Amino acid sequence: MQGKLALLIGAAVVVLGVACSTDVDVNAPYASQTVVYGILDPKVDTQFVRINKTWLGDGNNFDYALIRDSSEYPTGAFEGRVEVLNGLNVVSSFPLEEIELDNKSEDGIFFAPEHKAYFFPTPNGLDANRDYRLVLEFPDRTVEAETDLVGVPIGAIQFPPAGNQTFNLNWASVNLSGNATYFTQTFRWTSAPGARRYEASLLVYFTERLYTDASQTTLVSETPRVLEWKLGNALTNQTVGGETINLPASGESFYNFLASRLAADDRVRREFGIWDPVLQHPKCFDFVLTIANDEFNTYLDVNQPVTNIVQERPAYTNVVNGLGIWASRANDRVNGVGITEGAMKELVQGSITNPLNFCSSNPFNEFYCGD
Repeated sequence: MQGKLALLIGAAVVVLGVACSTDVDVNAPYASQTVVYGILDPKVDTQFVRINKTWLGDGNNFDYALIRDSSEYPTGAFEGRVEVLNGLNVVSSFPLEEIELDNKSEDGIFFAPEHKAYFFPTPNGLDANRDYRLVLEFPDRTVEAETDLVGVPIGAIQFPPAGNQTFNLNWASVNLSGNATYFTQTFRWTSAPGARRYEASLLVYFTERLYTDASQTTLVSETPRVLEWKLGNALTNQTVGGETINLPASGESFYNFLASRLAADDRVRREFGIWDPVLQHPKCFDFVLTIANDEFNTYLDVNQPVTNIVQERPAYTNVVNGLGIWASRANDRVNGVGITEGAMKELVQGSITNPLNFCSSNPFNEFYCGD
């Protein structure tokens, strides 16, 4: 009887010991993954790639984020290269080189501003008729990703016309009674091979002069300003190129954009445009297209802000044995576009922007700022 009692007590101790244990390893099992961010531009002379790793620590992982070794690989951890493909054949390759940069924003949870990146020089750009494969060889695995490029030439911008150095956008006309008629400008271009997504914007140039008082007799400062008016996105129906894309923008939206971004102040006068004495023409706008290939477009779509009740988003990566994106983008633009006299008159006198004290940089315009 005593032997049975001792056996029952011993079993109870074992059961209680197991039941009362609070040692749980929440981090096991865990394997670090490679994270890649590489966006190739066929027109630039140097291509940069971010290659990092995921981590998981036993303490507060926000503390680990401030430690470089948590997310950066040590030198020699892998051998990296970018292969140029002609179909399935490798025709050439670029070795990846390390570089130390200090341009990382300090507003965030990660260490900054120094960080490690990787690059390969392309003094003649990249061949848009080839595909490019990233290869990272680790001792225990190989990380790969492949993409095509946005074609070169990037695309023919038809409106505003490229090459016309004295072209003017016409946002409005004003009649003798001072009433404005607003016009829609339809920006137009032909898509490039490999392009799937276009983001269009208009850069607006002016100089802001601050005076000591409302009489504007004593100048305090003079500041060149550039505002980016995002006109919208456009998707191509296919990626072979040659597709005509139209993107309208209303004149009233132009004036409302300026009114929403600038504050009225009697001490401030704004000189619109930059006068070019050689061309005898004000440079008021740059029309800019940012172009993404199919992989990059998918990545942007998946990672755009969630606006519906379902907050979960699908994960997207085209990196094999890793995470991230390996894709292509490019830019095309028409610089130095001017503004018509009627549109300038509405800018100065119209009810939407009159409180902003605009004047013209054009000495031949009736609203010239003067000295």
